Amino acid sequence: MKKKVVIVVFLILIGVCLYIHRRVIKALLGMGEMPKAPSWHCWVSPEKRRA
Repeated sequence: MKKKVVIVVFLILIGVCLYIHRRVIKALLGMGEMPKAPSWHCWVSPEKRRA
């Protein structure tokens, strides 16, 4: 039972991650333009971040 719960939680987390990054994944697959990163992404150069 514990193993099933861990697997379900893991799958939910993967789904949330895919949903959050859907525009970036779409751009990487060549179906769109790369979106600007949020302003709190400090590792991204300032010109590629949102204001």
